[in-house]
Amino acid sequence: MDFVLDDMRLELAKVARDFFTDKSPLTAVRRLEDDPAGYDPGVWRTMATLGWTGLGHTEESGGSGGGVLDLAVLYQEIGRSLCASPHLESAVVAGGVLAAAGGQDGLLRAVLGGETTVVPALMEPGGEYGPAGIRLTGELTGGGIRLTGTKVLVPYLDTAGWLLVAARTGDGVTLALVDPGATGLEVTRSANIAGAPLFTVTFHHVAASGLVGAPSMGWDVLGPVLDRAAVLRSAQIVGAAERLLELSVAYARSREQFGKSIGAYQAVQYLCTDIAIAAELASLATLRAAALLDLGEPAAPAVAEAKARASATARLAAERAHEVHAGFAFMMEADVQLFTRRLRHWELDLGDEDHHRERLADALLG
Repeated sequence: MDFVLDDMRLELAKVARDFFTDKSPLTAVRRLEDDPAGYDPGVWRTMATLGWTGLGHTEESGGSGGGVLDLAVLYQEIGRSLCASPHLESAVVAGGVLAAAGGQDGLLRAVLGGETTVVPALMEPGGEYGPAGIRLTGELTGGGIRLTGTKVLVPYLDTAGWLLVAARTGDGVTLALVDPGATGLEVTRSANIAGAPLFTVTFHHVAASGLVGAPSMGWDVLGPVLDRAAVLRSAQIVGAAERLLELSVAYARSREQFGKSIGAYQAVQYLCTDIAIAAELASLATLRAAALLDLGEPAAPAVAEAKARASATARLAAERAHEVHAGFAFMMEADVQLFTRRLRHWELDLGDEDHHRERLADALLG
């Protein structure tokens, strides 16, 4: 498989890098950590104007065309800049579910146009990723559902138009749209290492009428969409790791010890090399998974390999960068810790390394 990006995708990468360099410098990343919304609405609107909120969706559905490989190019630049936005949660996950399930054309167009956001409420206090981890109770009523239980790590809730909730109904998973202002919702903002707007949401017999897809068949829709999201999170990790490599090399060249730059010492060179190798391998695995998804080929093992490698890279790149920078990297004035804290979240999000290694093993063993 040829992993050389064509001219169109190389141009997308250049435009995205210039855009995020201008609109999401690390000074803006720091400022948004204290912003209740967690992202810049002006940047989000411009991303929508550029067609990026509809990227990966058909023009007939309100999108701007393209596929997972195009999105992976964009996400690598998002990772480099640490640009905060609800793109993955709303445009990719919620938009992907709405497109696959059908029946919500108006809302889908609004999501892909950046006019509103729909954020997924999937993870639960048990921390298990996958359909078995969905335990929030859903009681099907005439044309609707009543929800009881708790969801954690729900992103960007303060500005969301809708919640996309996964609930357990019998032996299956049912998806439903819930108004964030619905009666019976208890919302608490969760402190987290990434400084992201994440919330714990408790459902006290919350009634919802907006079922998405067929009852108890929700994972058939959600699973493939989450595979796409895992590949894009992997691309985001690759971009962040490459930026950490640049920061580490620059510091190694400028920091002097014993009369010469620390980059002259082989031990420091090895630390930087470790980041470069891990990022390159994760990039190749990510591009392969994205290409297979676009071709409609069986991609589950490739997706698992990509996210497993990316999760390992998220951990390794941060550790090596800290070793190069030593104690300075832990100071809030340093840029390295901005990447470290987000990489820790991305490492675990959408399945950690262990989850995807087990999934890959299951696939290989048939």
